[in-house]
Amino acid sequence: MKLAFAFLLLWGCGDGAATDAGANDATADVSNDVGGDAGVDVYVPPSLTESGPLILKGAMDAGFALLHITSDAGPCVRIENGAHVTIRASEIGPCGGNGVEVAGGDSITVEDSYIHPEHAATGCCDTGDGVFATGTSNLVLSGNVIAFGEANIEVNTSQHVKVAGNFLLNPQNAGSRGQNFQSWGSTTDVLVQGNYALSSMDAKYKYPEKQEDSINFGFTDGIVAKDNYVTGGHSASGCGIIADEAANGVQFMNNVLVDTGQCGISIASGTNQIADGNKIVNSTPVQGGGNTGLVVWKQYPDACGPVTFSNNVSSELKPDLTTESGYWNGGGCDPVTLTNNTFDQAARAMLTPVATKLPPPLIPPIPVACSATSPWTNQTKPRCWTP
Repeated sequence: MKLAFAFLLLWGCGDGAATDAGANDATADVSNDVGGDAGVDVYVPPSLTESGPLILKGAMDAGFALLHITSDAGPCVRIENGAHVTIRASEIGPCGGNGVEVAGGDSITVEDSYIHPEHAATGCCDTGDGVFATGTSNLVLSGNVIAFGEANIEVNTSQHVKVAGNFLLNPQNAGSRGQNFQSWGSTTDVLVQGNYALSSMDAKYKYPEKQEDSINFGFTDGIVAKDNYVTGGHSASGCGIIADEAANGVQFMNNVLVDTGQCGISIASGTNQIADGNKIVNSTPVQGGGNTGLVVWKQYPDACGPVTFSNNVSSELKPDLTTESGYWNGGGCDPVTLTNNTFDQAARAMLTPVATKLPPPLIPPIPVACSATSPWTNQTKPRCWTP
């Protein structure tokens, strides 16, 4: 396979303009297969080109690759009312605001990139997210490593959103966000699939986690969250995955949740909710929290129910480290149907030891063409650039 990537410009920008991009249009001739197929030489692209903030207004059919984008003030990247714009195989951060901002537009893609704004938020909201998107359609975020955002991904008032195969690390709540992924505010048709969401206090990470919920949906219709690996979190009010206020048409399917704070999966509101085939094991209870693996409880005045829980395996320890609470129904979401679930000690026997029965995926879990280069990347696919 023979590919040609421009350092800055991969396709034309239409009527839009790149402001202070700080790079040229030189083209690198990159031979060999980016996926590292058997019998083909390893993909060895050039190093990244340093760039200042990338501000695109009205860009059409534009593509950017192999950039290291930083900003001292404001976002590293802002795409405003663009269409068919792609950023790939780049490093974005540190930033003086959000890593990537998307405002309006259609068909925006960010893939195989390392995004780390590292901009500490001091209040609510969305001044230091990894990706912040509002009012857009057909947003795709795939194969990225996104770390240390106020929320790592925050999507508002958007439709047709796909978030797949990313590694999401240590959100930085300042009383504002604190999610690895959140969809909120009149958003429709959201797919969150195959991501690895990690919140850790390990000193090897530059910033320890300050997570609330890891994956949160509110005021969103048409939700599929499946095949995600979600681990870590210490909030007494946070969960691994939650259908929060007015989240409707939820399908939580085949997710793995390990030690995700006071709750694994929660249905707190919304109609026509399904949780099927999830594996939940929490062994690190949080003082002051409910500490239950699978929860249904009407927490808001919005309609709640019907709810179906099927084929889930769920165990969570209470603070005494002996009592288990794999499932709890707090009422208000009837009818709730339970089919073929396994809870408590039987579930714990099926899911532990976690290291052998529920090992984490590679980082990033599902690259698109090549693996985003980050301090934690361990994918077997070649990296997108030489460190």
